[in-house]
Amino acid sequence: MSQIVIPRFFLNSIPKSGTHLLKQLLLGIPGIQYNSQIGLYGHHHYQTDVKLNPIKNLPPHSFANGHLHYSMEWETFFKELNMKQIFVLRDPRDVLISYAHFIPKTQIDHLYPTFIQEGFTHRDRIKFLIEGGPLLEDGKPDHPGIREWYQSFSGWLNRPNVHAIRFEDMIDSEQMKRKTTSDLLDFLSDGVDHSLHREDWITAMISNIRPEASVTFRKGKSGGWKDEMDDELKALFQERAGDLLEELGYE
Repeated sequence: MSQIVIPRFFLNSIPKSGTHLLKQLLLGIPGIQYNSQIGLYGHHHYQTDVKLNPIKNLPPHSFANGHLHYSMEWETFFKELNMKQIFVLRDPRDVLISYAHFIPKTQIDHLYPTFIQEGFTHRDRIKFLIEGGPLLEDGKPDHPGIREWYQSFSGWLNRPNVHAIRFEDMIDSEQMKRKTTSDLLDFLSDGVDHSLHREDWITAMISNIRPEASVTFRKGKSGGWKDEMDDELKALFQERAGDLLEELGYE
């Protein structure tokens, strides 16, 4: 099965959208190479050659991952490398809830000081992520609301050489998982004939998904936001980002 070689590619995702689940799926490709020390995060103008060169030098049948805001600079970077991207998205409401749980456990996150200040409750964190606002640390720019923050990533949707995968499709029925994985392989194969081993690859990839093995795994389900947002927060989200939900097909 591992004799087929596919072109190198990049796994890009919105934070808390199922990055580790997709990574496990991709690591199920027979013979695939991945180095966890290689990755890209943030805006293009912050990057150095130390970060960019390993991506430029990725060999065939390998991938790297990261969280990249959309920009023409990043799009040009990948176009010049002739490197395809997989882009992972998830219901913004579930992303927000997952983020609200994640940040207080992660001291390196820029929101950490704001989120652990005395009296700042879990509900306060959810409300802050919906609305955005000033950070506790002086000199730091305000954090954007969920709509602006999410759209800084979702600009990748419908761009050339970018294949979007919804987190929800990968935790759906076995039939949906196989269809999603099959479409992904067609995108990545880039003309390489993989028809002989197609079903074996799909089975191997799906079998490699073990959410509980991820250090950041919490619940890994869809619709959890309904249990954690009260009516006021649901209405606030709808007011601030209802059009985003419609735009993405989540409403």
